[in-house]
Amino acid sequence: MFEIIFFTSNRTKTQHAQYLVRNYDVKISNFREKTYHANYDEPRISDREKLLKESLDSAKDKAISAGLSPNQPFILEDTSVIIDALSKNNLEYPGTDIKYWMRETNFETIDLQLLFSNNNRNVIVRSDLVLYLPTIPPYEFYFSSYTKGTITEKVNYDLQTNPIYPWLDNKTFNKWFCPEAESTIISEMPIEVADKYDFRKGAFQDLLNFLHKKNLITNKTKTTRIQRDASFLSSLHIVVGLSCTGKTTIADYLAEKHSFLHIEASDFMHLIYLETHGERSDVKIGEFAQRILKERPTLVAEKVLDFLEKYNWSNVIITGFRKAEEVDFILDNYLTSGEIKVINITASSELRIKRKLIRNRSETTNTTENLEERDLRELGMGLEILQKRSGILTIENNETKSIYYEKYSSECLKSDTYNTETIEKSKIDGNKQRLYDLVIITLYRLKTDGEKSNYLTTGEICRNLNNFFMLDKPKFRENIGRLLNMKFDVFFEVKYDKKNRRKTYRLSNTGVGHAKLLLKKYSL
Repeated sequence: MFEIIFFTSNRTKTQHAQYLVRNYDVKISNFREKTYHANYDEPRISDREKLLKESLDSAKDKAISAGLSPNQPFILEDTSVIIDALSKNNLEYPGTDIKYWMRETNFETIDLQLLFSNNNRNVIVRSDLVLYLPTIPPYEFYFSSYTKGTITEKVNYDLQTNPIYPWLDNKTFNKWFCPEAESTIISEMPIEVADKYDFRKGAFQDLLNFLHKKNLITNKTKTTRIQRDASFLSSLHIVVGLSCTGKTTIADYLAEKHSFLHIEASDFMHLIYLETHGERSDVKIGEFAQRILKERPTLVAEKVLDFLEKYNWSNVIITGFRKAEEVDFILDNYLTSGEIKVINITASSELRIKRKLIRNRSETTNTTENLEERDLRELGMGLEILQKRSGILTIENNETKSIYYEKYSSECLKSDTYNTETIEKSKIDGNKQRLYDLVIITLYRLKTDGEKSNYLTTGEICRNLNNFFMLDKPKFRENIGRLLNMKFDVFFEVKYDKKNRRKTYRLSNTGVGHAKLLLKKYSL
């Protein structure tokens, strides 16, 4: 896949770019995913041509400093706004200064200025895109597009950022911009309508057409099926059910007893959320998840499939799917030489409430109503339809763990076709093992039961890691920070500590599953 690095510190811009290239075999990666170095220096000047040139020169220097390949293509983008009534003497207003202008301007001020300018509310929103392609002369390529419209006459102070398409937000100029003859601001439009007026769309489409003509990219084809090696026995269990029925419990058992890789689907939903909004967003994860499952029901399953292709583990258990479309996507695209089962776990409400209190989850209260509300939300997402499907195996978990394990094993594991992988352990050498694995094992050793496990700072992780592994050359907090801050990872849950203004980390359920498999390979 053709990869383009996007030089921007704006997560939303990266998300927008990834959306605009979604139909092509091209990957947009943020510069910070590749290096911990600073982004390019963008001058604060009104001359667009000079701004783009100086920005590009700075980006080239940063690419070299970061150790990127000399053949690595990258892009940068500048957004500008031209308010007709306030642009004088061939000077665009606010022009390329839009980012700073939005921080300093409120709607009442601009509305009053326009009223004193005969209420001329005409405006142009423009995108200038620069591609640096070091393998094809003249190496620097420029694309631009714009959308005309007006500044709204009535501001919506209750406007919320679109949880799935975050460029349709309540922070940028989009919150005031009515494209062309529309009377609705673009941030309030359905995505299929907003797409028609996307001011960046034309520039990115011209970029894609250019790369396509150079035979560097192709149109994206249907998802490729993952074929397991038929010479190895393998199996896939997809386990669904309401909260606290025992999905994670059986996944832990299969990981310990039979070396299953546990994948928790909700971890991938959280990953998509973090990649879209970051760890400091005020967008609620519940609303985001509901919108994703409604509008893009296979997105989580697509992420899971990519993960399965990367790790290629023999025996896999997936928990946390909510919709039939997710299950069907995996069944259609993951081919295994062994058994594939979809299992629904049930338990009485009384037992589930007790388990919830014992696990001391962060959202737990002593009321039945909260659990009922969660049930309604999960069933409404699609779990109710999934549970009623034909061919699904239902197992009750209303007794002891040992009875539960025995019941599951007898119904779901066939001894004549299933073999546990034998793994010969070796002593882990902290001086030679990659830092990524050391961090995962460290967090696993520090983990407590359920969701009572504490979030840790990079300094706390570093200190414990050095104590655990007695390294000849101790790791530094900066090493851990660079590893964890470059991009979000499905193995780690991230929480922002507002008081101390820093990120903290713990293992996700999928991360715990990976740690258990690492510790089947290594002894400490």
